Amino acid sequence: MDISDATGGTTRRSFLRSACLMGFCACAAPNAKGEAGAHAESEGERPPPGMPRKWIATLLPLMATIDPDEARRILKRCSSSHYEDLAMDETVSRFHGDVSSFVDFLRTEWGWIVDFDPVSGVVVVNENKVACVCPLISPDHGSDLGMLCSCSEGFAERMFSAITGAPVRAEVTESILRGGERCRYRIELKARRA
Repeated sequence: MDISDATGGTTRRSFLRSACLMGFCACAAPNAKGEAGAHAESEGERPPPGMPRKWIATLLPLMATIDPDEARRILKRCSSSHYEDLAMDETVSRFHGDVSSFVDFLRTEWGWIVDFDPVSGVVVVNENKVACVCPLISPDHGSDLGMLCSCSEGFAERMFSAITGAPVRAEVTESILRGGERCRYRIELKARRA
């Protein structure tokens, strides 16, 4: 894709257009209603099939070269795009202040196996799936993408924080991408202070 202007230099517009089309922003992806974002509509283009997954497979090994805590923080923040695409605030809003009802929802609607101890404020989740359900991963990815599971921690933290109205702490304790049999989380509703 050529992102240069008539003089051979890169313009801001051509750079942003290129970034959007290559999936660096979420505008080219369909929103929760299946409609393309504003940039994609005006340009009429989409990234090539498989390109976002290849981009991620290239990025994650590079992320492994930076401080692990910083890489984890970055990936946890990336969860916001998936959370918002699924309109999760609408889903969880009806459970505000009612963790037990939300746990029941996860069991019945999502098929998760969930243990909740209201006294300790700990939720232990097993997604109860035999394959990774991350929308960014293809079953034949062939790469070590386990770091990407930090995104799931951010997603879980945002969900449960919306319900409790307070910060929570989530940790992936086992995942298929990290060699486990299932994806499991531990969510502490009474987040420890660092």
